[in-house]
Amino acid sequence: MLSDITSGNTKTDGKEFSFWFVGQIEKWCKDNNKLFDPGRFGLRNTDDIEIKWGIHKKDDDRKVWASTSDRTAISILIRGDFTFVFREIDNHNQGREVRLKNEGDYVIWQEDVEHTWRMNEDSEILTLRWSSKE
Repeated sequence: MLSDITSGNTKTDGKEFSFWFVGQIEKWCKDNNKLFDPGRFGLRNTDDIEIKWGIHKKDDDRKVWASTSDRTAISILIRGDFTFVFREIDNHNQGREVRLKNEGDYVIWQEDVEHTWRMNEDSEILTLRWSSKE
């Protein structure tokens, strides 16, 4: 049905939830004390996948380690130069850096590791997360 089409702009639609524009929007609204409007969010509201269009300036960094979850994630570099740092949750001495510097470079990880990141240049990055549960 034509009513089952949702369109918009990632940069505009993602501003409310740290540039996540597809995902558990009903839950995110509840967590952020915002009104959930199914007509406004349409097919963007789903428990199956989360999608983020990240827009970052040179020298931006995530100072707090992202916690673990039961999801798998992929980040794909659209433009720029972006470095991820991963570490084992129970062994902070064990870590790995992955640098995305060419358009289309990506990294996939199961979110049973913590991560943080830093921008080496102004960057745009597309991140998708989905449940690892079978």
